[in-house]
Amino acid sequence: MTTHLTRAEAQALARATLADMFPGRDWGLGCLKYLDQPLRAQVFCAAHPDRHLVAKVYAPAEAARAAAQAARQAKLGRALAAGPWRVPQVLGFDADRRVLVMDYAPGATLAALWPGLDPDAKAALMTRAGGWLAALHRLSRRQGKLRPARQIGWLARRLTEARDGLRPFPEIAEFAQALAQLEALVPELRGLPVPRAVTHRDLHLSNLVVSDGALWGLDVENAAEDDPARDLVALLIDAVALGGDIAPMAAALARGYDDRDTPAELRLFLQRAYALGLWCRTPAQPSQRQALKLAAARLIIRSDTPLI
Repeated sequence: MTTHLTRAEAQALARATLADMFPGRDWGLGCLKYLDQPLRAQVFCAAHPDRHLVAKVYAPAEAARAAAQAARQAKLGRALAAGPWRVPQVLGFDADRRVLVMDYAPGATLAALWPGLDPDAKAALMTRAGGWLAALHRLSRRQGKLRPARQIGWLARRLTEARDGLRPFPEIAEFAQALAQLEALVPELRGLPVPRAVTHRDLHLSNLVVSDGALWGLDVENAAEDDPARDLVALLIDAVALGGDIAPMAAALARGYDDRDTPAELRLFLQRAYALGLWCRTPAQPSQRQALKLAAARLIIRSDTPLI
């Protein structure tokens, strides 16, 4: 089964679906991924003089993922359809062609805005981002049980693999020390409640758009439950990597998210655990962007207090 689509193949499928949905209209299709190569999913802005849409076209091997994202996004679009926190509405899903059509948020991503912002403006957007995340997590948030052995075990296996020469990552000895410090926190966590929610799992500044006075979250295809801290740590790392000081960025994100229920000891454990997760997924020879994200993760790991 075909795993990738070229831009031309995906455009033909998108045009056919749009012709069925909107008879008599011609749509211009501009690629939103800026990569002229076969991809598992191609994303286009569909432009007409009186309307703009987004068409996401999946390769045949991604049919199940396409259907899952359509269902998940439709549900979130209904829940976050108005107010300051939004998700693009699903307008249609062509299962045969694997084309998801949704509203277009006509604004700039936080990643595009970031380089031109002063520290106060960055902090204001991080507070808004925290509010969007809180709105997303509230839809499914519940109290669960922390399973630190599972997280520690996964990190320990990655360390063993790296020491054996499989999937090595930078500064293995320092990672081992940080992991030992994380393990030392575990006895303090027994019996503490931990929040669980369906998370984003791929949250970064490019997936948040400022548009029409609201903040829109993109690529909300995940439907699995996880620790909300995963999203918070990922967003903080990206903000710092792209040029933000960690203390004000973390404070602004925490202010927007406003978690008053999770104990401080637990938040400290989770922020370190997910920062270590990024560390051990960093290639031994990282790109400049990966190196910046690793540096941000290590700042989080060094903190003796919960940041978010």
